[in-house]
Amino acid sequence: MHLLVVAGMLGVGKTSVILKLLEPMIERQTRVVVIENDFGEFGIDTEVLERAGLKVRDLKGGCVCCTLQGGLVDSLRALQLEYDPEVAIVEPTGIADPEFIINSVTDVTGIRLDGYTVAVVVDSERFLKVKKMFERPLKNQLKVAKIVLLNKIDTVTSDDLDQIESDIRGFGFDGKVIRVRADTGEGMEGILEVMEL
Repeated sequence: MHLLVVAGMLGVGKTSVILKLLEPMIERQTRVVVIENDFGEFGIDTEVLERAGLKVRDLKGGCVCCTLQGGLVDSLRALQLEYDPEVAIVEPTGIADPEFIINSVTDVTGIRLDGYTVAVVVDSERFLKVKKMFERPLKNQLKVAKIVLLNKIDTVTSDDLDQIESDIRGFGFDGKVIRVRADTGEGMEGILEVMEL
């Protein structure tokens, strides 16, 4: 099972990214499970996804990188036993540090990981206005990320996108930066390429 953690601050479009990413996986008949840890009420539509053959688990009441760590491990174990997924997608809360998530599930008895990918979603529309406020948690997310998704690229200029990418590189990120639109799916195929799916 490949673990994909889709991290990012609140409101950057993580859920939209996941929904658009699931489309090619469903077409390829990839066995996928989604574990959502969201405080908001507009999460992934479990009923719709389950009709498409996907399994969704909600973890409420805390953050998967701290208070719900055991719940994440238990959920992954149960889902692996019951469905043997090829991909498990975890959507943590906006403040979650994906390093804790990765550390909590690697080398754990009962969870067989073929690998993992951390993708950090950045809101291109708001980034330049709020980067100072979220610099510290973003740096924590970037240190284990393999991909940064610049979402909402239609809302800013090409020069702004170049500046955002430069700022992210300035935070020490040396992985792949992909410019995407989660609403249309533009650029999303790059995620699957990095994951080698």
